[in-house]
Amino acid sequence: MRILSGLLVLTLVAACSFESGNDDNSYSCSNRDQKRFVRDAMMDWYLWNDLLPNKVKVGNYDGPVELLADLTQVQPLDNFSYIGSAAADAAFFGGGLYEGFGFSWRRVATDDIRLTRVFGASPAAQAGFSRGQRIVALDGRTISEIEAAEGVGAALDPVSVEFTMREIDGVTEFTVIVNKGIVAIDPVPQWELIPNVAGPPTGYVELATFIAPADAALDAAFADFAANDVTDVIVDLRYNSGGLVAT
Repeated sequence: MRILSGLLVLTLVAACSFESGNDDNSYSCSNRDQKRFVRDAMMDWYLWNDLLPNKVKVGNYDGPVELLADLTQVQPLDNFSYIGSAAADAAFFGGGLYEGFGFSWRRVATDDIRLTRVFGASPAAQAGFSRGQRIVALDGRTISEIEAAEGVGAALDPVSVEFTMREIDGVTEFTVIVNKGIVAIDPVPQWELIPNVAGPPTGYVELATFIAPADAALDAAFADFAANDVTDVIVDLRYNSGGLVAT
C-alpha cells in the first residue's frame, strides 16, 4: 500500500514547484522551505494528520526526507508508509518493474507467513519458491522472534536474505539464500471463459495490480469476452495491491 502524501511531497520537493504555505503563503527551493512544504503538505494530506504534533520545528531536521520519515512514524496505526524515489515509482507504475525478491505474502497467523504469489523469472522463482509455501525463518530467526523485534517487513529489507521455507505438504523444508533483483510484474496473470450450460460463458479475469502494462492485457481479455458473447464477468482482485486510478 502506498501513502500518496509521501510520494507527492517527494515529487514536488524535487521539482521545487511551491505556491502556498502556512508562514507567508510562499515557498522557495531553499532547504528550509522544502521542509516547510513537507510539513504543510503532511498536515493537509496525511491520513493520520490529526495525530501529528501541533507544532513541527523544521529546524530540528537536516532535510525534507528526514522530516517526512519522522512524520510518517505514527504507530501502531501506520504500518504502510515508506519513502520511495520518483524514478522507482515511474518504473513500477509505468513498466511494472521493481527491485525485490519477487513474491507477495500474507499472514495466516502471528507466526505463519504464506506466499500468495511468485512472479515468473524472479529471484524467488529461481530459488524454488511457489504459492502456498510457508516462510519458517529469515536469516536463521523464526517469524515469532522477528515479530517480537523489528517485524517481517524490516527483516525483508536487506538485499540478501536466507529463507527457510516449508513446502505445502507441511513437512518438507529447504533453506536458500536469495538476492534481490529487478522483478517484472504480470498485472493480468490469467483470464478464461467459464462454460455455462444455460447460456453464454462467464468471463474470469485476474487483475494483480493497477499499473500501465495491465491496459493492453485487459483490452485483450475483454475483446475475447465480447467475441464470445460474455455478459457476466468475475474480476479477481484478491491479491491486488492497488495502483493507478487511470488503469
